[in-house]
Amino acid sequence: MCVIFFFVLSGFLITYLMYLEQSKHGKLNVLYFYIRRALRIWPLYYLTLIIGFFIYPAYVSLTGQSHHENANLLYYSFFAANFDHIYNYFPSCNILGVQWSVAVEEQFYLLWPLVFLLFNNKRLFPYILIACILFSKLFHAVVASNLKGGDYHLLSCFKYLALGALIAYICYNKTETVRYYISKIKKWVSILIYIVCVFTMLFQEYLIANLVYYKYLYHIVPFIFFGYVIVEQNFSDNSFYKIGNSSLLKWLGKISYGLYLTHMIAINIVIEIFTNSSDFVIIKGLLSVLITILLSYLSYNYFEKYFLSWKKRFSFLEKQN
Repeated sequence: MCVIFFFVLSGFLITYLMYLEQSKHGKLNVLYFYIRRALRIWPLYYLTLIIGFFIYPAYVSLTGQSHHENANLLYYSFFAANFDHIYNYFPSCNILGVQWSVAVEEQFYLLWPLVFLLFNNKRLFPYILIACILFSKLFHAVVASNLKGGDYHLLSCFKYLALGALIAYICYNKTETVRYYISKIKKWVSILIYIVCVFTMLFQEYLIANLVYYKYLYHIVPFIFFGYVIVEQNFSDNSFYKIGNSSLLKWLGKISYGLYLTHMIAINIVIEIFTNSSDFVIIKGLLSVLITILLSYLSYNYFEKYFLSWKKRFSFLEKQN
């Protein structure tokens, strides 16, 4: 579910920022876009590959254990980890288990500026986005759902990214209309939407798993809910709670890329601390969270920041994703 939100949010942010850049400077500099994305994504991504492919196996070898890695370094190095998941299934080293979604992002980033330049000023653009969503759903239903690891395919995930882009298109071009209607939703109704959707996502496996068409339906609620959250949080004047008002959540958001890529490293550290112990479940969970936050803090402040300082040189806007 978190990955779905990650995709929808990314599609929204990237497309909305493209509109802002084009509005401010009359054009989108595609080369600068690629450089900014590389400086933001590549450093930590490749660092985790070094840990997963080299440091972790070396550590396992030192402890006298054997380790055979299913993952293909070449696929991972060129941001095709999602296809490696399809061909070789899940990697032996679970530290390499989350990079597939970053690969999907990079494939989207490679394609999307070109699509944006070709179609964003045309009346057909929202219909093209809707067509992308429908095609992605059809691909997933007909092809990917019958393919080992099919959920990892770019075309399977594209519906989430295209939904985010469609929301960005509507919110940018119809800002006041969106703000007016989303602000009319009463706070108690919004709270109810959050509760019902979160409950459904947590327990839908028990609620609708027995339905014949479950594999085509399981993503519908997060699909709609995450889109609602993005619009409600950014454009409603009547939100029951603005996540952006929390300094803690804003700080965690700043290091969120590190939280995502390092959490499996933290979990492995905790597993080593509590070797052969099935007890202390709550303690292990809390410790995993704390170590993840620590690793992300260190990564952001002592590694990623250097590259982010270069990223600003290629930015037309004061703030970029």
